[in-house]
Amino acid sequence: MKVVRYPDGREMEKSKSSEKVDHRKSENKTEAERIRDSYIKSNMGMGFESDISKSCDYYRLEGIAEIYKRPTPIKVVKMSKEKPGMIQEAYFEQKSTTDYVGIYKGKYIDFECKETIHDTVPYHMIREQQYRHLENIIKLGGIGFFLVSFKTAGEVYLLRAEIIINEVKEKGHPGFKRSFFQEHGVLVKRGYNPPYYLIEAIDQAYPE
Repeated sequence: MKVVRYPDGREMEKSKSSEKVDHRKSENKTEAERIRDSYIKSNMGMGFESDISKSCDYYRLEGIAEIYKRPTPIKVVKMSKEKPGMIQEAYFEQKSTTDYVGIYKGKYIDFECKETIHDTVPYHMIREQQYRHLENIIKLGGIGFFLVSFKTAGEVYLLRAEIIINEVKEKGHPGFKRSFFQEHGVLVKRGYNPPYYLIEAIDQAYPE
C-alpha cells in the first residue's frame, strides 16, 4: 500500500491497483492484452502482402510488369511411406533474401515488405542478409527498395534501399521513424484495382 499525504495533514492509503499502470510493458499486460498482441504479431503483414500481391497480379495481367512473391522455403522432415510424394512433416525455413522479385521497363526489381503498428521501424526488423542482398542488387544495376506499412497511420512508403543502407553505414542507425520515410520515401497511394499503385510509386522513386 502507498500512503498519500495531503497538504492539510490528512493521509490516505492508495493500493497499487489504483495507480497508473503502463500497459505497454509486457509484465503489466492482462492475459487478454497478451493474446491480442500475440495475434497481431502473428498476422502482421499478411493482409498488407496480400494487397501487394494483388497489385502485382494486376500489373502482370495488364502487361506492365512481371513481379512475383518469392515462396517461403520449406524444409521437408518426413515423407509419407503409404502415399509417395506426400509430405508428412515439414517446417518453414527463414527467408534468406526478400519478398518480391520481378522486371519492369527492362530493370530487375527486388524488394522487401515490412509492416509495423508503431511509428518506428526498428533496425532488427530488417535482417542482415536482406541488407546485403539488396546492396548486391543495386551494385549489379537492379532496383532494390523497401515497402513499409505503418498500419496505425494507414500509410505505406516506398524507400530506395540504398538510402537505408547508407544511413546504417554512416550512423549505425538503430531504427527509422515514420518521419524519415516521409522525408526520403514515396507515399504509395491506395486504390481498388490495384489495391496499391505500386508501379506509379516506383516511377516516382526512380525517375528516368
